[in-house]
Amino acid sequence: MPPFVASPVDPRLYALLAEAGFGDDVFSPRQHWSCELVEHYALRLAIDLVARLELAPLLDEPRTVEELLAARGFVPGFRPALGWLLDRLVLAGASTRDADGRYRLAAPLPSPDLAALRAEGLAADASYAPAFALLDEAAALYPRVARGETDGESALFRRLPLWFAYFSNQNGYYALNNRVTARAAAARLAGGAVLEVGAGLGSATEALLDALGERAALTSYLVTEPVPLFRRRAERTLRAAHPRAPLAFAALDVNRPWATQGAAPGSAHLVWGVNVFHLARDLDAVLAQARATLAPGGWLVIGEGLRPRRGEPVDAELPFRLLASFTEVVLDPATRATPGFLTAEEWLAALARAGFTGLEIVPDAVRLRAYHAGMWAAAVCGRRPADPSG
Repeated sequence: MPPFVASPVDPRLYALLAEAGFGDDVFSPRQHWSCELVEHYALRLAIDLVARLELAPLLDEPRTVEELLAARGFVPGFRPALGWLLDRLVLAGASTRDADGRYRLAAPLPSPDLAALRAEGLAADASYAPAFALLDEAAALYPRVARGETDGESALFRRLPLWFAYFSNQNGYYALNNRVTARAAAARLAGGAVLEVGAGLGSATEALLDALGERAALTSYLVTEPVPLFRRRAERTLRAAHPRAPLAFAALDVNRPWATQGAAPGSAHLVWGVNVFHLARDLDAVLAQARATLAPGGWLVIGEGLRPRRGEPVDAELPFRLLASFTEVVLDPATRATPGFLTAEEWLAALARAGFTGLEIVPDAVRLRAYHAGMWAAAVCGRRPADPSG
């Protein structure tokens, strides 16, 4: 394959980001280069996986996902991952898809030099190592999941050291969303009660507490995470690092009624979460619960990677397409076209349907797409109207 070349960035991009309060400590040419290396590595893994799964000979003729599953004896649960692989190759121009959903290779697939690209990525920024490790681990599982020997959920989440390294502010790839969203949340919080959902190992919590410093008079901060091991580890590390913060910990699952899990209606001045709301099985229902939990005038701040265009695969999905929690969600052709990540427009429309006002994306990914058309780390913000009846 030809050597990796990052997509060009209009220099005006960084001026716009600086106007929004994001300097080169968050967004920079080095960060752009490193993120694109990770994403290009995922593309090359996708190409390599088509060979590992012995799909290339079958794709000499047009075939649907279902035909490929049957021909290779793959289990039905592998459909979301296989569909993603094929769509990613279409986006790269390596395959075609006709109006009947049949895929065919456009040309023989190259043999990617994964080791060389990984080495280039680590040389650019060694803190991105957990991102490459997660992609490698997930790719190794694809054939086993395809054959039904394991499922992605249990196999991936057994790799605890992998997740401890990945869900960390020391991981430059993952920390970007935490830092961006924490700044947006801190700017909207004068004090009061905070509810964080899907806190994982607490890296976003840490980012928000650091962003707030001593300037916000927090009355309470409920850190919630449904995975007990993650929650216990987060509690240990956060209490040690922030002994004066009014922290409490609970096991809230966003897909179950919040009020029965300790999140009383009207109790929070900020509800926020990073990389969790895209896991909502019924997005509109979950957003309605978030709104009900907010006091009048309170803010919802959602940290997400934004899909550039509706229905377009993004490289960050490669590991998560193996997870039922990522793919088994309620879809609607008009409002939520794909599982997982949403576009900026889909998020804004969803918050509007839930009755939020003051809608904003920080930084303004819609405007910034003119200067870089890839995936953006951003915070989607909306406010419950100050009128108690709203």
